[in-house]
Amino acid sequence: MLPNDPLPDASATGRGRDRETSAPPAGSKLRIGCSSWTSEAWVGRVYPEGLPDADRLAWYARFWDSVEVDATYYRAPSADLVRRWARVSPPGFCFTLKFPRELLDPRRALRTERIAAFLETVTLLGPKLGAVLLQFPPWFKPGRASPFLDELLGRLEPRVRYSVELRDAGWFSGEIFERLQRSLSERRVALAWSYLTYVDVPPAVTSDFVYLRFIGDHTSVPAVTHGEVRVDRTEAVDRWATRLRDRLKGLAAAFVFFNNHFAGFAPASLNDFRRARGLPPIAYAPQRRTLDG
Repeated sequence: MLPNDPLPDASATGRGRDRETSAPPAGSKLRIGCSSWTSEAWVGRVYPEGLPDADRLAWYARFWDSVEVDATYYRAPSADLVRRWARVSPPGFCFTLKFPRELLDPRRALRTERIAAFLETVTLLGPKLGAVLLQFPPWFKPGRASPFLDELLGRLEPRVRYSVELRDAGWFSGEIFERLQRSLSERRVALAWSYLTYVDVPPAVTSDFVYLRFIGDHTSVPAVTHGEVRVDRTEAVDRWATRLRDRLKGLAAAFVFFNNHFAGFAPASLNDFRRARGLPPIAYAPQRRTLDG
């Protein structure tokens, strides 16, 4: 997919549009989904009891038209796995994938062959590939890490959309931030708009799309509490929804993803964002549903 290509229209997927069985169309520009479909906390809340793990993606895709793949951050996927994702998801569905963390370490020489192999594999998704996220850790700071970032961005396959997530406040002020914006803009790479509890990321637009992530933190909402909303983050949802609304008209695409760590239960937080956008909520509860129903 070329950076300027429009996303497949989610309203043309052929899925039923009954609000009790699937999401209303999100249109070709705005995609709102969750960061992964594998959470055990969703069993009984999204997934029926006893649903095989292998069937979760197909079930997830009944309700949401996009997903951020968290697993690729820890391990590059095989070609067969990526082909399976494309096969079991419906037409018009969209994936974004995280860049493997081992390829984002400035303490190592740039692994150009492995980078090329990863990008070749993810492009097997074809039109279902929305973007690739480069998620850097908080210790990735400007200065010593800056040359690594510039070199890495210069080696990326240009036909794919990319977003860069930075988690150190030093990137977002003064001349360093100005240089960062110029570098990303020249390459048409989006600066991820990330809600984090420990750093304020400015809503700068550096590409023709926006990548918005509602992350939170692992301390206030640990994994053992996932499955229900634990923290009221309404103000953050409304603030970022307004920022996106004010910029959406001039964009080719926008990706919005919710993590369970944001407030405790990503599907519920996602519905809060939909309400802030004037969209109906998704009815995702699994009662009386089967894979064939």
